Amino acid sequence: MPSAFSAVRLKVQLKLTVNRLKMLQAKKKSLNNKIRKELALLLEAGKEESAKIRVERVILEDFHTEALEILELYCELLLARFGYIEQISQCDPAILEAVHTIIYAGTRISEVKEFLSIRDQFAAKYGREFVLGALDNRDNTVNPRIIHKLQVHTPEPFLVNQYLLDIAKAYNVDWKPDNESLVSDLISNSEDLLHDMPALATSQIEEPQESKNQESSESELPHEFPHTPANHPKADTHTKPNPENSGLPDFDELTRRFEALKKRN
Repeated sequence: MPSAFSAVRLKVQLKLTVNRLKMLQAKKKSLNNKIRKELALLLEAGKEESAKIRVERVILEDFHTEALEILELYCELLLARFGYIEQISQCDPAILEAVHTIIYAGTRISEVKEFLSIRDQFAAKYGREFVLGALDNRDNTVNPRIIHKLQVHTPEPFLVNQYLLDIAKAYNVDWKPDNESLVSDLISNSEDLLHDMPALATSQIEEPQESKNQESSESELPHEFPHTPANHPKADTHTKPNPENSGLPDFDELTRRFEALKKRN
């Protein structure tokens, strides 16, 4: 880990991470849509068991993609509130959840190597114990949705059937699961599974791009974004525009995005 904190390096790494997360989301969504088309063909050919096995990958990838979107927004939030990092020695509550969540997720998402550099910068800024606490989620400050989305588990039968139903509907395939098993799954699992079900619904396949953007992982935003504390010391960034900050996300715009996405839940 680095011996000295560099605000410039951290800011650069956050920007690079945002770009990489955007590209990864686009790549995963494109690949999953391709697999969905193949699953529709399997259902049409009566190969239901093969479709059920393959759709599990689609479900887990949708969970992973939603986690990437949450992390992207957290990185943008830190860029918008970068003064909290530069001017305060301890991690301010206004950014604590974002920082802890990024550290926690960084070691679990191998595709984004920038997360490791970001973790090292936070270790240099806040100390090794701070980072270890985030990795273990000692204070339960890591976003619970991220924890759930990054878990590797076998999707429940109800979720598998629901995905295949959506795929069949999107591609006009006449397929329905066995009624008895579907009703049983609904009774035992529907409340929990509907809450946790990836928001990247297969119904987005045939919709125009604008609708796709609206239907993507809106329900999986951080459950509550931290508010700016009233007793926070005055920062220079509030009194003068900083040329270095050009291109950084506008905080008001981020807030609008958070609220708009949560309303679509």
